[in-house]
Amino acid sequence: MKKLWFQILIFAGIFLYATESCQAQKNIVYIPGTILQITLQDGSQITGNFVSQDDQTIIVNSTSMGQITIEKSKIKSIKEISEENVKIKKGKIWFENPNPYKYLLGSSAIPKPAKTATYQNVWIFFNSFSYAPLKFMDITAGFELFSLLSKSGDAPYVYYLNPKISTKVFKNFYAGGNVLYVNYFNHSNDDNSDFTGLGVLNGFATFGTTNLNITGGLGWGFVNNDFAKKPVITISGMARVSRRIALVSENWFIPGINEDHDYYSNFSYGIRFLGEKNSIDLAFINNKDISKTIFLGVPFLDFVVNF
Repeated sequence: MKKLWFQILIFAGIFLYATESCQAQKNIVYIPGTILQITLQDGSQITGNFVSQDDQTIIVNSTSMGQITIEKSKIKSIKEISEENVKIKKGKIWFENPNPYKYLLGSSAIPKPAKTATYQNVWIFFNSFSYAPLKFMDITAGFELFSLLSKSGDAPYVYYLNPKISTKVFKNFYAGGNVLYVNYFNHSNDDNSDFTGLGVLNGFATFGTTNLNITGGLGWGFVNNDFAKKPVITISGMARVSRRIALVSENWFIPGINEDHDYYSNFSYGIRFLGEKNSIDLAFINNKDISKTIFLGVPFLDFVVNF
């Protein structure tokens, strides 16, 4: 009997806490004109600009339904939406782009919100985790799983680190830089290599919003302590064409091995499927040599989840 009463008390406490939290949310004072996404108890959503409220009702101006009065007792949740990157089509809100910080492999200069994290998986075998301790900084660490398939267990385990710093310079313009560092370790005692790692030191700038942007960058590759004399040039872009679909392209112009060689171009194109906290990319990477064998290019598949 004591156990039953204990469970009832716990359930009652949770219920009261949820009720008070929900009620507190409904009584927040909003500035007139603020864009609100209101979810009702039946699951339907109403998006519009805040007009006024009292203890019992809230009034919003919807683009499709005009001014509407909603009873607070019927409201499940209210979400305030940022005006800068929001779009409303036929009264339905385009939720904020969950992944404006990254194209396929490279980054944009749009900073990730502080204390948010991201997990990315590419073709199952490549995994990375990113965390933003500050508004202008995020740190990514990744590794591959191919080495686990080695029968001997002595295969090198490849990992990489990718710290990034970026900031908003002015409206719709961002600048930043990062370092991509790649190395490996293994359990073999026979590795007497002097290899200390390779990577790219990048600087880039992004123009646009989280839904429509273009990024240009320069990156100097290095092996051990030797830097390349010519930079890798990158041009990337993203265009959100509907609530749940965006187009993504990332293009690399890599200098030839010899100084007198021209740049070698590689390009990619793909579609990004958007959820409120995740995205999935289906793309193709191509160049003049790949296209001779695989016309569309090498498939690229990944998914990203935000926390």
